[in-house]
Amino acid sequence: MNILFYCTFPNQKKWFQSIKKKFKQEKVYTIKDNINFQNIDIAIVWNLPNKILSQLTNLKIFFSLGAGVDHILNLPSYKGTPIVRIKDPNMAIRMSNHVLSQILYYQLKLTLFQKAQQSKKWLEEKDTHLNNEIKVGILGTGFLGTFIGKNLQKLNYKIIGFKNSPAKYNISFPIYTKRKINNFIKECDIIVSILPSTSKTNNFIDYSFLKKMKKNSLLINIGRGASLNEEHLIKHLKHNKNFYASLDVFKKEPLTKNHKFWKHPNVTVTPHIAALTDIDSSINLMHERFVSYKKAGKIKSDVDSKKGY
Repeated sequence: MNILFYCTFPNQKKWFQSIKKKFKQEKVYTIKDNINFQNIDIAIVWNLPNKILSQLTNLKIFFSLGAGVDHILNLPSYKGTPIVRIKDPNMAIRMSNHVLSQILYYQLKLTLFQKAQQSKKWLEEKDTHLNNEIKVGILGTGFLGTFIGKNLQKLNYKIIGFKNSPAKYNISFPIYTKRKINNFIKECDIIVSILPSTSKTNNFIDYSFLKKMKKNSLLINIGRGASLNEEHLIKHLKHNKNFYASLDVFKKEPLTKNHKFWKHPNVTVTPHIAALTDIDSSINLMHERFVSYKKAGKIKSDVDSKKGY
């Protein structure tokens, strides 16, 4: 089969070499090759230009080089081709580690000690909450959200989750649906957003959402930047001095140099690094799905295009 590889990652050459090695029985191309796009069967992509997709008239499968799929669904020429998304355990572990690091930074009040160090001030001990005294809400309980929730649960944090529709499988912590979103928000000491980017999640975390959160709580966003109304968060921070935010994703990336988040004392900025995609592990998963497709002659999409995720 003919495979097209396209991505905008800095290490795209390493990806290409690894894919060629794993899919050695197939022909793997890039857009630099002189190819007829109508002959492409499989596309392994991240941020594929629409002008290329419009020429892939016989495409049978998309492999998304990440957990997100909005970079495919939002293309005007997308017509419902099955999408296989990466559900890589290594990615989930990295994201879970990132979330835990941000929770502990907030929980142990490390910001205070960091500021004190800069002014060479020896602070007294500060009271901090134990894990079982903190309720963490997972906003978006798909593969990654469920994994993170379970890991935090093992560390004795109280975990609840939010899912737009009832879960189709058993989850080890309570799940709130959209009818009880207000209860979910108000109960949490920390909210971890792993929402996808869809028309329904655009600016989902707005001023109304933030006002319902506890005044001294923490918001962690590792999902998609589109789900957070950034101006509303800045406004909320202005009136709530003990509210904190840890943000890994933004509406525009890289974050512009004049953005208010950079210098805000209650905001931690990380450059979309919460869950790096593991090359070898991800390619192995893609190859397994590909082999299964070749045997069965069909594949089930991991994405509901109507829901947008």
